[in-house]
Amino acid sequence: MIVSGPPAVYPWPIGAGPRYHPPALRRDGRPVRELRCASGRTIAVHLELFAKKRVVVVPRGIGVAKSCTYPVATTEPTGVLHVRGRRTLGDLFAVWGTRLGTNRLLSFPGRVSVYVGGRPFTGDPRSVPLHRHAEIVVEVDGHVAPHPSYLFPKGVG
Repeated sequence: MIVSGPPAVYPWPIGAGPRYHPPALRRDGRPVRELRCASGRTIAVHLELFAKKRVVVVPRGIGVAKSCTYPVATTEPTGVLHVRGRRTLGDLFAVWGTRLGTNRLLSFPGRVSVYVGGRPFTGDPRSVPLHRHAEIVVEVDGHVAPHPSYLFPKGVG
């Protein structure tokens, strides 16, 4: 009997320098567009960012204010997003205060490709819906084979 394990995971290198380690923007609880700081039950989504075939770290503290969190937030630099309500990838980048579009990821110009569950997403990257336990890969300036799923820790969203 042949038992196959999970697909091989290539350890992509983390990019060096501040462009690959962008900080979370400190928020004070004031609304960002229609996104209001509050509390409530969240779901978990995993996001991976790549530029020039290097990992871009999704920092902890996105969407976290002193006494509340925004509808899209991070608490660890793992790429796990905590999402409240019906949100999109554009909502995350708005709260983060960074750029995402068809031709830009953060400070990296170029054609942006998005994969959800390992499959290509067509359309504006900002419109990607954030569904429970989705695995989203965003890349610019080089292709990285996208992971189709993420093993969320037990009890996470």
